[in-house]
Parts: sequence; C-alpha cells; structure tokens
Amino acid sequence: MFCPRCGRTDEELFDNLCKSCFLEDFVLAEIPGEIEITVCAHCESRLISGKWHELELSDEEIILNALNNHITLNKYAQNVEIHVETLLARGSNIECLVHTRGTVLGEDIEQGYKLNVKINRTVCPECSKFTSGYYEAVIQLRADKRVPDDEEVMTSDAIIAENIDKIARKNKMAYISQRNVLKEGIDYYIGSYKVAKRISNSIKDHMGGVIKESPRLMGRDKSAGKDLYRVWISVRIPYFKVNDFVKYESVIGQIKSIDGKKILIKDLNSRNQISVQWRDYDKIMAVAKEEDVMETTVTAKTPDSIQILHPVTYEPVDLQINVDFAEIEIGSQIPIIEIDHVLYILDC
Repeated sequence: MFCPRCGRTDEELFDNLCKSCFLEDFVLAEIPGEIEITVCAHCESRLISGKWHELELSDEEIILNALNNHITLNKYAQNVEIHVETLLARGSNIECLVHTRGTVLGEDIEQGYKLNVKINRTVCPECSKFTSGYYEAVIQLRADKRVPDDEEVMTSDAIIAENIDKIARKNKMAYISQRNVLKEGIDYYIGSYKVAKRISNSIKDHMGGVIKESPRLMGRDKSAGKDLYRVWISVRIPYFKVNDFVKYESVIGQIKSIDGKKILIKDLNSRNQISVQWRDYDKIMAVAKEEDVMETTVTAKTPDSIQILHPVTYEPVDLQINVDFAEIEIGSQIPIIEIDHVLYILDC
C-alpha cells in the first residue's frame, strides 16, 4: 500500500491518501454558496420548515440555524464548531463568512466559507389577520335593564387592556381590531376566540354578571374541510351595584360585594350576610339605589328600641334596637333607607 500522490509507503492511508496528502485537500464541511430566509416584515418571525417561529436571536444566530439543514460535515471531522460573521448587508442580501473549526486525525483545522443570505420578507398569517382587521369573537359589554355607566366601561377597558398585554407576549392573536361604542354598551372585536373567552371570564371575575355565547356561521374552510364561526360573547353585568338594595326570597338586604362567583348581601334585619350564586341571579329583585339613602336624627332610645324622625314627614318612628346599633346616642345623625314603607338603619 502506498500513497498515489506522494508515494509514501510507511503511513496509514485515508481515502487512499496518506495523512499529509489527505489533510491538504480536506474540507471540514460542505456549505452552499447561498441560502434563503423568509422573515415576517411586521413581527420578524421566521419561517422554518413550513412553520412560523418567533425567535429572539441575532441575525448571525438566525443564519446559523438556517444553515443547519444545509451543512454536511465530513465524516472524519470531530468536535466541529461553526459561527457566522456578517461582512456586508445590502438590501435583502447579506454577505457572510462562515467560520468552521474542528479536529481531523488529531490535527486542529480552521476553514472559512463565503455565504450569501437572501432575505425574503413577507407577512406571517397572524400579522396578515391583524392588518386586515380579522377577528374570531366579539365581547359585548352590556348591563341588565340599563346601560353600563362610565366607571364600568373604564373598568372593562382596563381589564381588557391588561389581559391583552399579558397574553400578546405569547399569542399574537391577542389584539383588539375594533372597539365600538353603542347606545346599549361596548363591543370589543378580538382576534382569537380563546383570548376573548379568557378576557370575558376576567371581566366577570371582576364585575360579576352572566356570560352567554352565540356562534354564527361565517363560511367554510375548504382546505381544512370545516365550518368557520365567529362567536359573540355577551357579558351582562347586573342591574344592581355594590351598596344598592335588593330583595332575595324573604330577605331585604344591601349588596356588599359582587364577583364572578357570588353576590354578597347583608340582611338589613338580621345583619347577617348571605351569599347568592349567579345561578340564582333571577331571584334577586332591586328595591332601592345607594343614592336613595337618607339621614335622620335619633330622638329617643330605650333598651329595646330607637326612635328616629322620618326624614320626609318628620314623624317619630320607633325601631327595634339591634346589637349593632347599641352604641348610637340620642341626637346622632344616622343613615337610613326606606323600602316598602319600612325604615332600616344602616351601618354608620
């Protein structure tokens, strides 16, 4: 056995060449002269193997990732390291130098390769939907038997903005394409149904109410073979607010808190608090508003009763004393509410 190039007979051959001759022409990696990278012009996402990915990488790292599918390492190369250096960027073309380093038959070898990267700028599906005003769901903020007031609208806006800001970090379909002010409430057009569902539940958690969904057939995706729907999600907040007065079964009480799970009512007679689930919402009847509260004067007091002046007729009215009001003194000004011709003393 001998090396056909130099004639040596005392060395091991590699691909029919001695080590020295073999290393003279050795190529660490086969790298194409040009590759293409597809980038979204709006969000900088990259199209990789037919799928869009948001990659927080430098241009060199993006190019190196794209090279992975185009590099063929020599079978003799070991511990190969590759990095990319940008030489010149001109429009949609980037001239690069690919540095390679590895070990071959115990020898360290470094080689460089010229590479041209062509950037194809287009629009990813999510950004295309955003720019076209696409939406999958509409959140309808409504109030039962009334119109949401300015404070409730501001609260809803803040909840939606906070949720959109959080979800959009991982889901580009978390956006509002429209916000329409109607005489009956506000409509929010949301890019993703799943996002709209999450947001509507968050509104209910903060403001209470009842959620109902109404899907509408908008067409058919022939490529996927399925119907396309848009969903209208109605978030109907209650007709009463915190501190309003209601009747629930035999209880006359004041609303103390409202959230997505329950309505907390304080019984004006027993002074106990009761929790009402939203499934029983229809059993609650509004009987007075917070602004109906009046003030009056305590004119007399016994161990069992308190005498006050009716705030309208100024006639004396005797009320049974409650332990909560034991410390009220004659001459004090106290808040009261009149419901069905009955006066109730409220928390001072």
